[in-house]
Amino acid sequence: MPIFQESDPGITDNEVLDEFEVPFGEWMDQSVDWIDVNLDWLLDAIRWPFNFLLTNLVNDFLIEISWVWIVLAFFVLGSLARNINVGVFSALALAGCGLLGNAYWIETARTIGFIFVAVLLCVIIGIPLGVASGRIDGFWKVVRPILDAMQVVHSFVYMLPFIFFFGIGPVSATMVTMVFALPPLIRLTNLGIRQVPEDVVEASRAYGAPEWRVLADVQLPLARPAIMTGLNQTLLLAISMLGIAAIMGAGGLGQLLFRALSNQDVAFATSGGLAFFLVAVVLDRISQPEDSDSGNLFHRIRLAWAHRSDPEVLVPAESTADESAPAAPHFAPVDVSERPAMALVAGGSILGIVSVFLTWANDGGKLSGYGRRDAENVAGESFSGLSAEGGSWFAYIVLGIGLFMLAAVVVAYLSPGKGPRWMTADGVVIAGIGVFIASLAYLLASAPPNSGHGTGIGVWLALIGSLLAAGGGIMWIRIAPHSPLHPLSADVNWGRIVGVFAALLLLIAAAFSGWSFDGRQDVVVSPELQAQIDQLQQDARDRPDDAGAIAAELSGLMASAQQEGVVVTDGFSGDGPGFGIWTLIGGLIALGAALPAIGLFNTSEHQQWEWSAITAGTGAGIALVSIGWIATQVRSADPNYVSGVGSFVALIAGAFIVASTTPVLSEFRRTLIYDEAGSPDAPTPETADQPEQPEQVST
Repeated sequence: MPIFQESDPGITDNEVLDEFEVPFGEWMDQSVDWIDVNLDWLLDAIRWPFNFLLTNLVNDFLIEISWVWIVLAFFVLGSLARNINVGVFSALALAGCGLLGNAYWIETARTIGFIFVAVLLCVIIGIPLGVASGRIDGFWKVVRPILDAMQVVHSFVYMLPFIFFFGIGPVSATMVTMVFALPPLIRLTNLGIRQVPEDVVEASRAYGAPEWRVLADVQLPLARPAIMTGLNQTLLLAISMLGIAAIMGAGGLGQLLFRALSNQDVAFATSGGLAFFLVAVVLDRISQPEDSDSGNLFHRIRLAWAHRSDPEVLVPAESTADESAPAAPHFAPVDVSERPAMALVAGGSILGIVSVFLTWANDGGKLSGYGRRDAENVAGESFSGLSAEGGSWFAYIVLGIGLFMLAAVVVAYLSPGKGPRWMTADGVVIAGIGVFIASLAYLLASAPPNSGHGTGIGVWLALIGSLLAAGGGIMWIRIAPHSPLHPLSADVNWGRIVGVFAALLLLIAAAFSGWSFDGRQDVVVSPELQAQIDQLQQDARDRPDDAGAIAAELSGLMASAQQEGVVVTDGFSGDGPGFGIWTLIGGLIALGAALPAIGLFNTSEHQQWEWSAITAGTGAGIALVSIGWIATQVRSADPNYVSGVGSFVALIAGAFIVASTTPVLSEFRRTLIYDEAGSPDAPTPETADQPEQPEQVST
């Protein structure tokens, strides 16, 4: 009897495959059922650490505590792990996530906790496996193909078993994230162990060190750069899995993006995307330690503990050097000619600080009156700069920058060259010009058409103080003994002028864009529309049976009015503050200052530095005007009144102008002076490792 009937498909037909189908799916289904029934204790044991950490760390701690403490914690973490700049950036970035709204902050905290749990468990598992792989060749031969599979197979494939066994939720999402993020940590730990020089390992063994000491004192310390790189890569891969984790029900910022894409909500998507980006950058910056960051507080404490019985080891070598040897260089002291300029900066800063406590507005708010009806006319009342109806965030800018400039003068006078990088002459010029532009823009801004606003003495005092500080800063930078770390290029740098010109184009676009969007009901509801609303409300009272349909019609009418009747005010309009005009003028000034800053007129290196600081100060002023307007409306505006995209574009343009000057500004430091041995001006040990500079003054 023939195997195939005449109607059966031939061996070359694709349909014949159905007759030889391997029931692989059924086998897996049976396996899942058997594991669920017989190994539930093992699944519970695997689930417990994930569930414990996610519940206690994320749900019961990070989400419940105040956002302020998390921001401060990341400031401390960034400062200790990297440096003060990373700490400040981390705090500001997370604060920005919170200022998007409470819903965004909750998901930000949940995202941070989710990433921390995933990376922590990866470290607990990955580093021991990597160490074992680096020390045992046979173990590495087994682990390597598994790692290859974990990296090659798409996450959609192996997420299914975790969903089968652990269900939808953060536990299974964390496990899938670990599978994806774990391989780099194991691979780089293995690589770091194997790259430790063999002669160093053999020398430690020859001196009788046991294997655990060889690992702890030789291999792991020398493999630290590779391990830290693996940790950073694991962190980034975990962040990249947030979208898939959101699909699996993990929550966090990935869930916000997933929801925004599903609803095609542009505003929701961009806000969630910004928060996602900020969190990713913060975690990446903190997890990338540099060689220069090894001297943090924890490092010094560890050295002190390790050498508590022989503290002489920690004495710097320079202190025992031959007295006849040349002393290390030290920074040029503050010259007599610098002191008047520094005093002028200090005086202007103090005037600015005092001004914010004086009257900025009478009888109504100048900028808050645009966004809040009850701030337009408040007859007989006066408001200080700190009040929402007074200077609001423009006054806070004056206060903050005034404190910064005053501190910069004190630090530069007491410890020239040793303080934070920007607490010097160029930092004061940038801050002084920036706050002067912000104060001037506030003074020249138009008040609302129906406002009874009157300008108070505080605004004028802030303007005078910022002018004195900016002028003193320019005087100071002209005579300050600074020199570049590396010689500046003799060629004209047209790339930087292109950046400033691009910023100017952005400012033109910003001026013609909306600086405010007013969708309040008394604005969008015209008399004709109000008549329709009154008629529908009367119909609802006359026909109670049709009240549901009438209410739906009324809601649709109001929604259409909210969408079509929004009043947009651009940067030139007389119905708005007119900030578009002043930011555009600032852009033209920045373009003019950028020409000598790029060496177009064969200026010296010092003059390029001076003009670069002036250009950066102008860009900072443009950005501060935008920040002041946006923050003021965020603070005080009525619902449905928001600042427009034009203010955001102007903020980006100001940042572009500042960024175009950083290649020159970052090169300049206070000049080093070389004294003879035994000079009373000999440097302290902490200044001995300062970078050598090509242009020096010898005495």
